[in-house]
Amino acid sequence: MIRHKWRQSRIGRSHLSNNSCVLWRRGQALIETALVLPLVLLILFSIISYGLYINAISTIQQAVRIGTRAASVGDSLGCPGDSATSQLASGNLPTVYGMVDDQINHDQPWLTTMMGSSPIPVISYAAIIGNQFNAQQNNILLTVAYPYRPVLPIPGLLPTQMEITETYQMMVETPQPPNGTTTTEPTGSPYDETTKWTNPPPPTTNVAYLVQPGGC
Repeated sequence: MIRHKWRQSRIGRSHLSNNSCVLWRRGQALIETALVLPLVLLILFSIISYGLYINAISTIQQAVRIGTRAASVGDSLGCPGDSATSQLASGNLPTVYGMVDDQINHDQPWLTTMMGSSPIPVISYAAIIGNQFNAQQNNILLTVAYPYRPVLPIPGLLPTQMEITETYQMMVETPQPPNGTTTTEPTGSPYDETTKWTNPPPPTTNVAYLVQPGGC
């Protein structure tokens, strides 16, 4: 009888010891998770944020190519907030701004050319660069500058706000209408005056700047 009680007591202490060990291991796992999980999430969201930034660059590159192509076939400059889809649906020719804005807005909600109810001007330079030796080889030069805000800023890599600027050049196929260009550098809408041209700066002579006929 005494031996039986001693065995029960020993088994009981063994169970208590095992339970304490399990609880200690669980507590240790929770502490480790609490320490590691924020770092893992930070790395994960940083990768996602940088991936969206790379996608934004690709979108702006595509937008400036499409806009340059539209200008090269004689489409007018247009105004911020234009939509090529709406223009075509209304039976009108698309504008350069309409093509550029539609391409950027295709990536909503990550990219948009609207700030609340106000359109954001994203074209900082649009001009026909003349060839003094051959007028048939004039080129359209277009710069799109988009104010980008990363989903998660990364110190030293992705600041709170930056400007993605892309420039593209293409030979003119169809001239702009006479009232669609000016030799005087335009200021104000539809151009974005907050941006600087990319290096090297575009020429300032033998240049015809694109303007929207009738204004915006």
